[in-house]
Amino acid sequence: MIKEFIKGQKYTHEEYMQLSIEEMRKSKSEHIDKADPKVGAVLVDKDGAYFDRAHRGELRVGDHGEFTILERKHPSEDLSGFTLYTTLEPCVKRKFPKKGCYKRCINARLDKVYVGHYDPDPTVASNGVKLLKNAGVEVGFYDKQYEEIIAKENNQFFKEAAKRAEEEKTKEIQPAIDPIENDLVEFQLHDLSEEAQRTMIDKMGLSYKIGTDGWKGYLSRMKLIKIDEESNTAKPTGLGLLLLGKKPEQHFPQARIKFTVRSVGTEPKIEDFNGPLVLLPEKIEQYLGFVFPKGFSSRTSFDRTEKVDVSYSALYEVIMNAMVHRDYSIDGGRIMVDVDDEKVVVSSPGEPICSLAQLNSFRAPSFSRNPKIAHIFFEMGLVEERGFGMEELRKVESFGLPKPKFSLENGTLITTLHRTVNPAKQKVFKEDMPGLSYLRKHKRLKTSEYVDISGTPERTARRQLNALVDNDLADKDGLYYVIKE
Repeated sequence: MIKEFIKGQKYTHEEYMQLSIEEMRKSKSEHIDKADPKVGAVLVDKDGAYFDRAHRGELRVGDHGEFTILERKHPSEDLSGFTLYTTLEPCVKRKFPKKGCYKRCINARLDKVYVGHYDPDPTVASNGVKLLKNAGVEVGFYDKQYEEIIAKENNQFFKEAAKRAEEEKTKEIQPAIDPIENDLVEFQLHDLSEEAQRTMIDKMGLSYKIGTDGWKGYLSRMKLIKIDEESNTAKPTGLGLLLLGKKPEQHFPQARIKFTVRSVGTEPKIEDFNGPLVLLPEKIEQYLGFVFPKGFSSRTSFDRTEKVDVSYSALYEVIMNAMVHRDYSIDGGRIMVDVDDEKVVVSSPGEPICSLAQLNSFRAPSFSRNPKIAHIFFEMGLVEERGFGMEELRKVESFGLPKPKFSLENGTLITTLHRTVNPAKQKVFKEDMPGLSYLRKHKRLKTSEYVDISGTPERTARRQLNALVDNDLADKDGLYYVIKE
């Protein structure tokens, strides 16, 4: 139990997050046939002192936590410059005459809002955050550990919200807030790649067929196309062209990914990747297999201390994160991957949505600048989580390598992965690693084949197979993993 909070006294940022979660657990549901979200809110004055707290349904059944604290408890007080901690992203749209909680935050003239968890509906996730920022409200995010607590407490509501979103195939839930979700008048549906659409349908496990009303409805709901009801026509949005377009670089030349590999005594090798985003991960995975064919240098331990290749899985995760979280509105700002004998540097256009401190301590929450791209990549098994996947980066130090570093240079997020091992931190690896027995039996497997025979989820399968490469138990041959005998 958290200590008693006294109005006018100052507490830490950590304590305010914890208090909002404690308050969240008091939330009262108004329905018996469905789950309601649990939301806790804490208000801090302009000097950083505790002011008040509230939870959903505290004063009246159905009232949201933000509404309760801002307009039920303090309707006539000047809250300008205050800070609000809320466990769930403020809602955007409610039935008239009710207003979305994001508007109540803006109307209260709050200076900053800390958000614990994004909206669970992928069609509207992060819209509340974007609207707050557009109004000049500073937005911060809870640490990953608290986000996970909030998600666990709201597990049933999140499941039901995702199901309702899936069932609303054609409903326009929310107008485009991000310009990238606007339709592109110069493009048509035939500018979308059938291969990319099939890949997305297959990897997400969707039941649609290309060209059907159901598929068009799904694309519309995810803001990948815009349907004109009067003319019964549809056009891709910028987001749809990025993910599924045959040639997205025609409108987004900055969407390319550029690799530059340098080694002492040789000419730099340059490779560019473009095309629909959903098809790039497999191409990049194959390319990384050529650039880093052996992963780490020893089967049982790092007994060679000069050079080892950066963790293949960690680098793949960083590149996927860059694709998901970068700012696609920055002209000329492509993702750059620079490899030399000492390090790998990945440059991603745009400032991160969370703080550098959260990234460098591996506490980054699952918020994204591009929530629909994050949702689709997660459902396709291309990223470990919807936000910055940190598991692979955490492992790097255990291999004896320096900790990965995040920095910001001229509006670009820089991630540095080192390739030089620290002998003092070397660790011995066991051979009883997941996937090793399957690969020894079959000798040669693609990720999809390993998924079929092991029943392992695709993203977990990729991580396990890449770990075998990293530990020199297997080699990479294009898309195949080959056991070392």
